[in-house]
Amino acid sequence: MKRFSSSRRTRRLAARWASVCLAAVVSTAVLPGAPISAAPIPAGPAAEERSQSWQVAESQLQPADESQLRQVVAARLVNQHGQRALATYGRAATDSVATMVEPKRYAANRNWVFGGGVIRVPSDVEAAPVALLFLAQRVGGSWQVALEGSPEFAVAARQAPVLSQAERDLFGRTSVAAAGTATGLALPWKLNQGWAHWGVHGDSGESYPYNSIDFYGGDGDVRASRAGYVYRFCTNARWPYVKVVHDNGYTTGYYHISNQTTKGEGAYVAAGEYLGRIDVQLPCGGRANGNHVHWTLWRGNTAVTVVGKTIGGWTWYSGNAAYQGYAERNGQKVYRNYCCPIVNYGPGDSSYPTGVVETGTFSNINVRSGPGANYSVVGSVNDGDVIEIACTATGDYVTGPWNNRTNLWNRMPSGGYISDAFVDTGTDDPVAGTCS
Repeated sequence: MKRFSSSRRTRRLAARWASVCLAAVVSTAVLPGAPISAAPIPAGPAAEERSQSWQVAESQLQPADESQLRQVVAARLVNQHGQRALATYGRAATDSVATMVEPKRYAANRNWVFGGGVIRVPSDVEAAPVALLFLAQRVGGSWQVALEGSPEFAVAARQAPVLSQAERDLFGRTSVAAAGTATGLALPWKLNQGWAHWGVHGDSGESYPYNSIDFYGGDGDVRASRAGYVYRFCTNARWPYVKVVHDNGYTTGYYHISNQTTKGEGAYVAAGEYLGRIDVQLPCGGRANGNHVHWTLWRGNTAVTVVGKTIGGWTWYSGNAAYQGYAERNGQKVYRNYCCPIVNYGPGDSSYPTGVVETGTFSNINVRSGPGANYSVVGSVNDGDVIEIACTATGDYVTGPWNNRTNLWNRMPSGGYISDAFVDTGTDDPVAGTCS
């Protein structure tokens, strides 16, 4: 039996990002017949300083037709998602929308670009933004652009050199819908801790579907609802909008949070890993009242209702209007503003065994693409993270924090491997089947 210390290191909250995007820009795109009306970026001195430094880097690195790329991405966002955004934001169908396009990674030959695009939230609307990743390939003198959640994006992801292998696998299958009421998602805070909610609602309150829940209370630390890969939008602000793309076809969004994780763009985060603190941050626009996290549920590019879904061991129901309804578990119903008995019981419906990461003297442990130290690093996990184990393989021998030596490697549902020497499963033997 493995013996591990019960102590945990004190987490150091983020002071700044571990990586910086190449560029950020706001453009204005309009629907047919609409007047042009750009929305300003809410940015403090820190954001303005960062934006200026990025502009210098961009002038050195961008291809000659960077402006064309931004225009094509913005147009694609508006054409495919503009009407939905206007309806979500409570605007007329002929109104304009402000967009932000952020290239994040370039291929060595400059012919592939990976980034994010946002349809910004009007300043008088309480909502999370419509935010999608994109892939662009330069063919001849023009850009071919595919947006997250589309079949074209999945096809492009399988060959894009700007993505890691783990991302290619992830995005290549995100168009596959997760079925049923079980989501495999925990609530966005620490296991066995209780928080409160402000009711089920749409992305901007009354909008449909009801894919959002506002959470507050507890220790205020917002955590990933499931393992996945983290991406940010509106990164000219100090604390951007964060979303996590999961292996089961779902994506969860976390708006308004501050003091965020320092993990880089596209980094792997474990289930329950720290993402940030509840706050009222508005990097992509909108408004907020009181510290909370605006948690949203998506499947690819489509908002998914939380009504009838089981999340964190609770099944969620709507009321007669937005911001009403309740969560139910074993006959107990918890309504909005009843602080704070909604205990996070985890994904509940997962068939995977789990283990707790124990890093010993290391700050974190690498997640690798195969069962050995020579495989490429695809992410990392921190002390105390709870991981799911899809299967176990044999590979390199590794010695753990208490001289526990093993050649077992645990593969997580996302595809990454971590040595069993750093995972407390309660036994030295495999807890999952053999990886094929």
